[in-house]
Amino acid sequence: MTIWFTVQLDDRPGSLARVAQALADRGVNITGIVGVAEDTDGALMLTTSDATQTREAFSALGIAFEEHDPTSGREPTGLSIADIVAGRPS
Repeated sequence: MTIWFTVQLDDRPGSLARVAQALADRGVNITGIVGVAEDTDGALMLTTSDATQTREAFSALGIAFEEHDPTSGREPTGLSIADIVAGRPS
């Protein structure tokens, strides 16, 4: 089952690299990615090779995240870019 994760990125250099490195350290491959940036806000939506390790990586970094299971009707395509950037729930 594919899980899409949505995380808010800090507006500073290296934020995306920090997330990617935390996943790499756990042997997790990013299998899909979509990024949105608007002014100083940003959101990252991604799928990975290991949802459990992804949750652990985000938790270890102290990054809040949302999960979207495409088979449950909570597909990431149901979120607008404005909602993602504003951090509004779907």
